Amino acid sequence: MQQGLGVGVKLKEVSTRGLVYQDCTVLHSDAIGIVFEVQRTVAEGGTIETVVSQVLVPWVNVNHVLLLEEKI
Repeated sequence: MQQGLGVGVKLKEVSTRGLVYQDCTVLHSDAIGIVFEVQRTVAEGGTIETVVSQVLVPWVNVNHVLLLEEKI
């Protein structure tokens, strides 16, 4: 699995032991773990913003990864 996740691959879901990330983009993947970017909407003090986070998850903490199906 680790070898097939290239930079820019769109992921529908990454499930870890405690969290589920949806609609992610792979930034880096190797034998140790996966780094991906995820966007989320945050509301603070009446202001709604989109926040982009970069997340590093070791493979030992990943339950599953679902690839996003793209039709060409």
